Amino acid sequence: MMDDKYLIFKKDELAKSRILARELAISESDFIKIQNWFDLLLFKHKESSSDREEQLKTEQDLEIAFNELISSEIERKSYKYILPKLLNYNNEFNGAFLRSLYVARLGALLRDNLIAKLVNDKMTVYSPEDFFHTTVYLKVNYFISPNSNFLEDILKIEHVRGILIQATINEKFSILKNILHIIQQKTFHHDIICFKKILKLVSSKDVALIDYLKKFQVENQQGCYKILNGIFNLEIAEDDWDDFEIKVQLINFFDTGRGANPSAGWKKKFQELSGTIDSKKLLLTANTVLKNDNCKNFEFDYGAQWGDDTAKRFLKSAQWIRAIL
Repeated sequence: MMDDKYLIFKKDELAKSRILARELAISESDFIKIQNWFDLLLFKHKESSSDREEQLKTEQDLEIAFNELISSEIERKSYKYILPKLLNYNNEFNGAFLRSLYVARLGALLRDNLIAKLVNDKMTVYSPEDFFHTTVYLKVNYFISPNSNFLEDILKIEHVRGILIQATINEKFSILKNILHIIQQKTFHHDIICFKKILKLVSSKDVALIDYLKKFQVENQQGCYKILNGIFNLEIAEDDWDDFEIKVQLINFFDTGRGANPSAGWKKKFQELSGTIDSKKLLLTANTVLKNDNCKNFEFDYGAQWGDDTAKRFLKSAQWIRAIL
């Protein structure tokens, strides 16, 4: 049964890889050499024992082979093809489809070593078109692991290189829509950090993107995103850009509701917002958030319940605002 899962993953990933390699203009020679290393990685993951010394030896051997591959066997422009594959494999290794990393520990090699180096390597260049095709490759997954830094690394690739600054409005929208699709798929949202990073990338010219964000929903219908959707669909300001900017400020502020009582920092920020946002609008937002008071816990299909900490923070802020106003 487990062998079948490895074959399914290998087949699906190879199909996606061929498309990505073609779009990034990777030579057939480099494609084969790179795939050979990933085939070895997958084989070692499947066959690895729980013996720590053996696992460390496996990691060391794979790292040596990887360094030989990128230093002398392939063109430098092929690095931009290797990086999303590393992210994809690391995400799957941290999921439940293949063997758990508690059994086959290759997370240190991928996430803490190879991925970190390439994500921060500005010499690994992506044009906006390259990055669009990269996000197409990355957006379809069996599972989005909260332990793989998958979304964080995708956004960091962009941030380190300033890819979206060079992009057209349409390219930017297409890229961010793909990344938002990854957020959409998550089975549980521990926080909205990556979503807020995307909000920071929006400019007044991104009319279609702003409209898309107003309608954005996640597949699991979790409370925190219901709250966000409610805020985005309020009428705060007449000008569309002013309206969006105020809502982003409100989202960032409401997400700071921690502890039993408002902190000094929360009170200070509330005073600042009160100076720029009408109290009626603040109260309207608070009342809209409080309509989701039953969303503090998220129930999975199989009956388990997890606390939605983001929803709880928003609800606390809303309660404090209503008490003040």
